[in-house]
Amino acid sequence: MGKKRSSTGSKGRKRRFFKLKWLLYLCLFGALLVAIGFLVFQIKTQPFKDRAAEYNLDEIDDVEVVSLILDRKGRELGRIFVENRDVISVKDVPQTMINALVAGEDQRFFEHDGVDRQGVIRAMWLNFKAGRQTQGASTLTQQLARNAFHLKEEADEEGWTGIERKAVEAFLAQRIEKRYGKFEILEFYLNRVPFGSGFYGIRSASLGYFGKEPRDLTLSECASLVGCIKNPTKISPINDPEMNKKARNQVLKRMAAEGFILESESEELQLEDVVINPKPIQRGASHLYERIAQDVRQQLGEDALTEGGFKIFTTIDIDVQKAMEQRMLKQLADAETVEGYDHPKYQDYRREKGKPEYLQGAGLMVENETGAVVAYVGGRDFTHNQFDIVQLGRKPVGTAFLPFIYTAALEKKMSVASLVLDAPMNNRVIMLDGREGVLGEWGMEVLNPQYENEITLRRALEVSKIGASVRLGKQLGLGTVMETARKFGLTFPETKLLTRMLVGTDEFSLPDLVRAYSAFPNGGQTTGSMYIVDRIVDSSGSLRYQSKRSQKSKPMLDSQTSFVMHSMLQSALKENTNPEGSADPSGLTNDPSLAGKTGTTYDFADNWFVGYNSKVTCAVWMGFLHGSRDPIYPGAFSRHTVFPVWVDSMNAASSEFPGQQLAVPDGIVSLEICKSSGLRKTRYCQDYRRDPVSGKESYVPTTLTEYFIKGAEPSGYCDVHGVVDGTLAKNYDFTADGTKASRSRAIPVQPKAPLLLGKDPYGTEQPDFAPRDTTTSNSNGGVINLDQLETEDRNSDIILDRPRRVEIIEETQ
Repeated sequence: MGKKRSSTGSKGRKRRFFKLKWLLYLCLFGALLVAIGFLVFQIKTQPFKDRAAEYNLDEIDDVEVVSLILDRKGRELGRIFVENRDVISVKDVPQTMINALVAGEDQRFFEHDGVDRQGVIRAMWLNFKAGRQTQGASTLTQQLARNAFHLKEEADEEGWTGIERKAVEAFLAQRIEKRYGKFEILEFYLNRVPFGSGFYGIRSASLGYFGKEPRDLTLSECASLVGCIKNPTKISPINDPEMNKKARNQVLKRMAAEGFILESESEELQLEDVVINPKPIQRGASHLYERIAQDVRQQLGEDALTEGGFKIFTTIDIDVQKAMEQRMLKQLADAETVEGYDHPKYQDYRREKGKPEYLQGAGLMVENETGAVVAYVGGRDFTHNQFDIVQLGRKPVGTAFLPFIYTAALEKKMSVASLVLDAPMNNRVIMLDGREGVLGEWGMEVLNPQYENEITLRRALEVSKIGASVRLGKQLGLGTVMETARKFGLTFPETKLLTRMLVGTDEFSLPDLVRAYSAFPNGGQTTGSMYIVDRIVDSSGSLRYQSKRSQKSKPMLDSQTSFVMHSMLQSALKENTNPEGSADPSGLTNDPSLAGKTGTTYDFADNWFVGYNSKVTCAVWMGFLHGSRDPIYPGAFSRHTVFPVWVDSMNAASSEFPGQQLAVPDGIVSLEICKSSGLRKTRYCQDYRRDPVSGKESYVPTTLTEYFIKGAEPSGYCDVHGVVDGTLAKNYDFTADGTKASRSRAIPVQPKAPLLLGKDPYGTEQPDFAPRDTTTSNSNGGVINLDQLETEDRNSDIILDRPRRVEIIEETQ
């Protein structure tokens, strides 16, 4: 008989099978849901995946490449860029920086395929708990995709939601991970990511915040940079050091948590302050930089600046540029410390006050032959004021205008030895500021100028004699002087001509004066159009722009006139910059072609110096851009303010542009003349000098060798200092053929015998008188002791009889 089955066991088996069946159904159902979800996900995300596939991964490292601005020798002057960055290899990035970046931004960077799924789930959970967006899950690769292909900007343009953008970002990140290795991705990322304060890429940020190359960054500095990434503008160490410190400390905690550093090291570093030492890559930030960028835009178009990768070769010499900039800043600062300076100072300027009203300066140096700009200082501080004084400024030039009066005189057949009266002049002649009284003599650049009566044109120009120059200009005619100046390229307003024009009250620019003065070393031709950019080469080495060498102007002066004016300006450089006559304090290099002229306005509000050698011409200005015509300070002379800037600039240029003595052109003759009379010298042309302290007497020659345009040289001999070959200088000249030519000069009476009384400047003897009888006997017949007589009586050489006693006889009837 078989055993009876247990009903309990049968039911248990059925129950277990039932549970397994439903579990299987549940799994199948779950798999179906997953499949459906996956299918739906694929269908829904396929457009974003397709969109991600459209991006060209070859462009992932197409960051903006800077364009280099180079000087004439290929040395870097600055850079043109929209984003301040400099691409480097990941090999130049320290491992500490990579560790900080991974710990702070993407802990599973070396494990995921571009999308950190664990991070996504964690972020979703934390955001759900918080009820708002508090966490992100973007990997470094996703951030790279977003920045490299401008996904945020594109999402805004096409109206994508945040989730849609993230989808494109994720698929694109996965493509990047399949194409590139992890360290390549790190290099792309570190060279592209913004770090705030205008710094893009690791090298720019490292130099911009800490003044060092990335390889030299400390652990704390690396953490500070990584801390910037989440909000570059807000967390910048420059903009908010405290917020950057908090972000840095968070990165240091994450580095300890990830095992990159010890917990104790992290805690110790968190106590330190963030210390910055900004030394950013120089964009330029100067008037010169902006001028070059402007020229590049004009030649290549606006898009070229964003294209980048150009080498812009300029005509600038970086040595001269730095010398001009540095000495200009020193002279401006020194002027603000002089007693009597009563204007706003540079150090007190605050941007919120508006336009700066402190003392300004500018300078320009140009090659005489080509018009190539060698140095260019457009203002004192570009960050305070972008107004380019060189390009846009015009100011009264003061005594720097005088050479054009004397050029007009030479063209009217006067000579450097022609005489002009140097004596006080009533200010009503020119009415400076409507003032009456005696016209000032500020041109000599001394506080106590002396009038010298009749002086030569050379003397009048070399020490900027105001009264003499005004007399000369009026004698020539204002129209004549203006037309001469116009030939040099100087422009005047279409108004009635006023005498004050002769003392430089009209306004001109630095390029105006540089171009005009360049005619003197250029044989009567001014330099052509000025240019700074010589050529531009693109990243492939192709020439994109080549300047055309500027041609000099047509001659506006003959070579003889320009040479004589050059010799007069050489005298002006020597005398007007050292009027005290002491040893030359200028420190100029030994250059035989140097010449120049100070330019001081009557109100001391503008100071100029314009000068040249045979290769370059340089102009320097100092004054105020805005406000009244108050002096820089009382007695602000150009030789004290701007002349040292010119000296340093010319000295710096001497090695690259050495001057050579100008050749004497045909049609020039040289004669020895007396500077007192302007006539040919005699052996008597010397002045008596007596030292009031020592009583020492001497005779100083008054002769010099002078240049004349042939036909304008004097034919007569000096009629101030005596005789010619034993014959009294008469009231006539001698012509070239030896015949007498009548002259209108008044000839002083010359003594024929030693009859002069008082001091004798010419060394003749003064006669002494004594009674004849006193030399032998007195009135009683006694002999006079000669030792008792005064020395003058004992040595008397004119003996006279005593007059007889006067007798009064009364008439009788």
